[in-house]
Amino acid sequence: MDTSVSRRLLQTIDCTGEFGPDRYFSHGIASVVETDAGRYREAEGVPGARFAYRFAIEHVGRPHEVVIQYPDDKRRFMCVMDGTCYDLTTGVLTGGCQPLSRKMLELRQVFWPRWKDCSIVFMTWGEGEPAAAARIEVFELDDLPPMRVAGDSAYGPFREIGVQYEDPCGTCASEGALNRDEWTDRIVAYMKHTGQQSLTYPLAWYHGPTFPSDREPSSQLDWIVAPDRTCYSRWTSHPVDWYQRLLQRFSDEGLTFRGSLTMLRLGSLMAGMQVDEEAIHRGADTYNTVLWNGTVRAGTGDWTPMYDARFMSELAKKLDDAPEYEPLNSGQPGYPPFLYGERPNPDGGGPVFNPLHPTVQTAVLGFVREIAERYAKFPAFTGISFNYFAAQMLWFGSLRAGYDDYTISLFEKETGLKVPGNATSRDRFFQRHLYLTTRCRTAWIEWRCVKIRDLMRQIRDTLREVRPDLTVTLTLWQETAVPFLFSGMHAGTQLGARPGAFEIYREGGVDWDMFRHEPGILLDLEMGDSRDRGGHGANPAAGVNTPLEVDCMFRDHAYLDTCSLEAAGRQDLPGAFLFNCWVEAWGRYLWFPVEPDDSNLTVVSDMDGQRPDAIVRSHSEYPADGFWWEPQMRITPALKGGGHFLEGFCHALAELDACRITQGGLFLDTAHTEELRRFASVFRSLPNEKFETVGHTTDPVAVRSLVKDDRRFVYFVNREYYPVAVTVAFNQAPGNVINAATGESEPGLSPWMVVLSPYELRAIIVAPEIALTGFEARPPAEIASVLEQRAREALADIESVRLSGVLVPGMDEMEEGISRAMEEKRYAWLRRALDGYIVRKCRALAADRSE
Repeated sequence: MDTSVSRRLLQTIDCTGEFGPDRYFSHGIASVVETDAGRYREAEGVPGARFAYRFAIEHVGRPHEVVIQYPDDKRRFMCVMDGTCYDLTTGVLTGGCQPLSRKMLELRQVFWPRWKDCSIVFMTWGEGEPAAAARIEVFELDDLPPMRVAGDSAYGPFREIGVQYEDPCGTCASEGALNRDEWTDRIVAYMKHTGQQSLTYPLAWYHGPTFPSDREPSSQLDWIVAPDRTCYSRWTSHPVDWYQRLLQRFSDEGLTFRGSLTMLRLGSLMAGMQVDEEAIHRGADTYNTVLWNGTVRAGTGDWTPMYDARFMSELAKKLDDAPEYEPLNSGQPGYPPFLYGERPNPDGGGPVFNPLHPTVQTAVLGFVREIAERYAKFPAFTGISFNYFAAQMLWFGSLRAGYDDYTISLFEKETGLKVPGNATSRDRFFQRHLYLTTRCRTAWIEWRCVKIRDLMRQIRDTLREVRPDLTVTLTLWQETAVPFLFSGMHAGTQLGARPGAFEIYREGGVDWDMFRHEPGILLDLEMGDSRDRGGHGANPAAGVNTPLEVDCMFRDHAYLDTCSLEAAGRQDLPGAFLFNCWVEAWGRYLWFPVEPDDSNLTVVSDMDGQRPDAIVRSHSEYPADGFWWEPQMRITPALKGGGHFLEGFCHALAELDACRITQGGLFLDTAHTEELRRFASVFRSLPNEKFETVGHTTDPVAVRSLVKDDRRFVYFVNREYYPVAVTVAFNQAPGNVINAATGESEPGLSPWMVVLSPYELRAIIVAPEIALTGFEARPPAEIASVLEQRAREALADIESVRLSGVLVPGMDEMEEGISRAMEEKRYAWLRRALDGYIVRKCRALAADRSE
């Protein structure tokens, strides 16, 4: 518990007690259970089963904290929420690939209530993954004081940890905020309290700018929840530039802001699309993507076409003639066509536009310049970040795209290579694809990567013409790319069966190695793995019945794709984004007209000081189950429970030597205050430079060192869930060792010994002449023994499968990797490999063979 915060207990709820219907309800049987972890209440292991408590607070808008005790004794996917908005929403994952503690754990969620009559709901998401809670305490907090950061500015700049949003639509449904200023106040307070100094937030979402652009059609969507729990959706195609207020505030507070651009569409390009395939086959120019078979893309092929203010207004017109409308039901009669004639793709998701076409590049560079000229005057503004989704327009997406006449003629001109295919033949696109992906594959991939690198250089230079220190970040997603590029998750998308992220991006036109030493261009690898636990596949709430092919694909690639991890780590300043993906249960989602006498109209019709284009009431309907209010929303992030929350942070640092780490997704994560403070206090004391790795391994502990001026900085990071004893040898006794996070000193001996707690980062400062000559990391003997036994069993299973004549792609490499990890005592990699697809698939096949 953070002792710097003054708090007052308001209420304690014993979840094993009995309460009347005014304070408690359950949907399905919620039983009191007793295990080795203790007594607690548990919902049924059926998706949607839930129980809830009602409690009162005294002061709306003040920071509060709810402390939840829950059991870490079996596999669970628990959604925690108030049932109506995001203010109290978080998710808890236990079990699966996360070893259980079999103890009671605590979740501490900071929230700003928007009503006095509060509720907290515990809902089972996945089959056989029941929600459970033992005790709830509700505190009112006096404030959230800023965390002290110990780093001496003379040794900066320091490493960056921060918040990243993918979705900008929930501002007034989270953090108790009813307007943008309240939201800003609260994210500033929480970021400073937890030591997070940077915010990455959309300046352009699925349909272009969310600010009032002079070049492109703008669109800003928002969901607001009123103090009486009524929910409203609203939008505008003429947004106010509220970002200027945010940037001024961040500049005053010493925080930084990076504008993210999910460049799927720009309105000027959408309006001028040439998608007449007959004309294009006859030789007409187009800046749309042309595929290997001559198909012309006229849409992103994903979930995003409806998320534009102008299209929302078309949907809202349906309420002129009906008391309610289902806006997500695109198959209903009378559903309006998408803007600009956008249509689905026959080959799934991918970029609509050709990134090499001059029309596309002119639009992009003009848009980037507009952003720089609008926001570079604010010190907090550090640059832009491109979200690389499957359909992002600044790459090709895959080798299936890029066979238009313009691109091929440019390739021939610049390389001197002749590409087969008659210029008037309808099959020239296929002929080009066949030749360029077989006989000329190496040159074709390299040339496309060079052209995308050159485009990124132009974007960087455009920014820096306005302010020389601005940067461009490429956020290299997998969660929003792989399922669309590979048509879902299946045996063919597993580790060993498909290319890793590095090769996927190269084939799409982004060669990470070409950016290693590019000033002002940064690469952040998206490393989230929680999507494996729900939200994708034919049954997104399958839980314990999730098919193996859906259960571990993201995790395997995040932790075991050595080629991609090494490529990301080769960057001069590597970065990582830990995506807090979420799951959604929509029930029957409805819009309703807003009545003229609606008591909330004054509040909800004020969208940054002006009226929105339209407002509708909106919520999901479910069968009555005892919940006290009609408006409901069930959208929850999937976050690792207990200490495992820091697994991704420690993995990014140990594997990449990450200089930047951001995490987030839909709204601010306020359920891991102590974990974030503990990690950030050390991480931000480290200079923002690559360190030199000490020794021959970073598993299970990475040790790295950097001499900067008159100091040597050394950090130790334990990437595992168990404590590890570390002995460090110096070339001489270091004298006093300074704790980099606190500034306190302690006597230093050689060898110097420390026990790193689970997922702990620790850093020290010594004199520059004190060199590290080696270290030894010793995990608990019982942990090593169990892993080695499991490894021997996995090797036997792989051999059994081989003898049966079956090949699981990647199993030979996995066999070699397991043997090598045992020999080198790399237990972190070994644990994740043993929980991965290849080993589990071989185990299942070997078991079938033995029956």
